[in-house]
Amino acid sequence: MKRPAALLCIAGLVLVMGVIPRSSALPWDEDMRNQPSVKPQESQVRTNASSVPTRDKETIPTPANIGELVVARLTAGELQNPVRATPESLNMGRSLYEVHCRTCHGDQGRGDGPVGLKFVVAPMDLTMDYVQFQPDGQIFFTISHGSIAMPFYRDSIPEDDRWHVVNYIKHVLGQK
Repeated sequence: MKRPAALLCIAGLVLVMGVIPRSSALPWDEDMRNQPSVKPQESQVRTNASSVPTRDKETIPTPANIGELVVARLTAGELQNPVRATPESLNMGRSLYEVHCRTCHGDQGRGDGPVGLKFVVAPMDLTMDYVQFQPDGQIFFTISHGSIAMPFYRDSIPEDDRWHVVNYIKHVLGQK
C-alpha cells in the first residue's frame, strides 16, 4: 500500500516541476551559465564606468594583422630599456620567466618546455643569436604583442616587469 502512494508523490513532483519554468524554480543554477566570459588572451576587456583604471604607458598600438606585426616589431627596436640589468632585475626576470615563459621555452630558454614540445613548430630558442642580437625593444614588443604562434602577455605582465624579463633573456639565458 505504501508503494502506490510513493509513486503518486513522485508523479506529482514530476508534473509540478514540468509546469514550473526552470528559471523560476531554481534561479541560482543559471548564474554560472549566464555571465560574461573573457578568454585569457582576449585583447580588449570591456569595463564599466566604476572600474579602477590601470596605468598604461605603452605608445605602440596593437597590430591588426601579420604585416603590421612585423613592421611594428622592427620599429619597436628603437625602444630603450628603462630598467637596468641589476641583480634585482635579473631575479625578478627569472621569477616572471618561470611563471609565464618556462612552460613553452623551457628552463634554459631553448624552446623545449613541456608545453612547447606539444607544438608542431617549436617555440623560439631564446639563446639563439637571432634573439640575442635583437634590440631590447624588439624582444619587449614580442612579449607584449606576441608573434605568429606566441600569445601576447601585455595583459598578464605589467610593462615594467616585461623589461625585467627582457633583461633575464639577454643577460642570463644569453650567457648559457
